[in-house]
Amino acid sequence: MQHLESKNIVLRPLEPSDIINLLKWENDPENWVLGIRTTPYSRHSLEKYILNSENDFWEVKQIRFAITQKSDELCIGLIDIFDAQPLHLRAEVGILIDPKFRGNGFAFQSLQIIQKWASNYAMLKSLSANVFSENTASCGAFVKAGFKKSGILKSWFKTPMGWKDVTILQWQSSKF
Repeated sequence: MQHLESKNIVLRPLEPSDIINLLKWENDPENWVLGIRTTPYSRHSLEKYILNSENDFWEVKQIRFAITQKSDELCIGLIDIFDAQPLHLRAEVGILIDPKFRGNGFAFQSLQIIQKWASNYAMLKSLSANVFSENTASCGAFVKAGFKKSGILKSWFKTPMGWKDVTILQWQSSKF
């Protein structure tokens, strides 16, 4: 899988053995505020999701990769491309790094890999991300990977801690 790796990490398709991490991350209420879901997933629904993740990217307009350490193949996070728009050759990207592994450059490395995959294999012209403006570490990883800040959506997400601003970040492939 040379085209989906960097010096320290490998992006790989989801495996049934990822169920424990998926249950932990998807059912953590702190992660719910990052999306539109407000309730936990059942083990059964996540197992079905893993089994269905073998569908082609353009068929389902999304893909999720497990982020694993090269040294021990430990799954340390997830990176998703979703809401793909075939007409406009664009999609959104989201990333989650387990809190124990944050601050090691894994988000940045994952973004670099996914940019190459998006440009060379999915033939996407651009990726965008919506990141809580106060999450400076995440915004920094996207900027370091070549994403440009293109705007701020004020009071865009309602969370238990109050309204949150969102920074919109965009990346354009140089191939198109």
